[in-house]
Amino acid sequence: MAVEKDKTKNRKNVKKEKKLGDTTRIRIDDNRINDAESLDVSFIEGKKKIKANKEKILKEKKDYSLIFDILKVILLVVIIIFLLVAGFIYVSKNDILKKGIFETKKVEKIKKEKVVDSKMDYNYLFVGDFHTDGLEFEDFYKPYVKVSNSDYTTMDILDDEKDYIYVYNPTDVFIQLGYNDFKNETSIREVVENLEKIINGIKINRQYANVYVESIYPINDKIDGYEKDKEVINNDFIIDINNEIEAMCKRNNIKYINIYSELSDNDLLKEEYTDDGINLNSDGYKKVFKVINRYIK
Repeated sequence: MAVEKDKTKNRKNVKKEKKLGDTTRIRIDDNRINDAESLDVSFIEGKKKIKANKEKILKEKKDYSLIFDILKVILLVVIIIFLLVAGFIYVSKNDILKKGIFETKKVEKIKKEKVVDSKMDYNYLFVGDFHTDGLEFEDFYKPYVKVSNSDYTTMDILDDEKDYIYVYNPTDVFIQLGYNDFKNETSIREVVENLEKIINGIKINRQYANVYVESIYPINDKIDGYEKDKEVINNDFIIDINNEIEAMCKRNNIKYINIYSELSDNDLLKEEYTDDGINLNSDGYKKVFKVINRYIK
């Protein structure tokens, strides 16, 4: 019984060892290995392709976005340039209208690009500052253009003589300038030189035009209503300027119109011709027209 018991015990031990061996042995299944090698992994490649396509699409989208941004910038620049040009044209036209450059009554309009040097029918051009600006042409039955502004100086006209003078193809030009120059402390010599340059420009570009230069008008600082803070020059200074202007006209064989003498009495602007000592009233302008009409054909 004891032997039998040992045998039984030995069988149990062997069986136990066998089971332990079974749990620790690595078993290789060749069929499953082969199956693993032939597994369908296309979904992995598909993911790679999807990722690549996504990156490509994102890159193309980024490129298109960049192009679109560039186009937007270009469009914005074009719009800004257009608005600036349109604004400049609008302001220029309105500025011209505000300055009263074009008279609607009996004005012969000539295109700016048209340049004619041959003799034509009479076309009178009046260029000047506040004195010319106040001239009324109700009883003037001739073709004319008035180019005037209360602040015009000789330099203003000289800087753009083509648009102020040549474009109108005048047969006769009346120039009344100089008073406003002295607000900027311009010298007599510079004013006279500017007038001479204006005249020479007309001689070259409108050789058939007759040129008339008016004297600077007198003032009256003794009259009620005269504002001393508006005083720019006095009559003694005006006489000196007019003497220089007259001498320049003689050198250039140009007609000098002595409006100063016609409007003054004892070297003062006649009270009947002004209300404030500087600007002319209706009687003053009638007198000016009477003098100018001596040169109208």
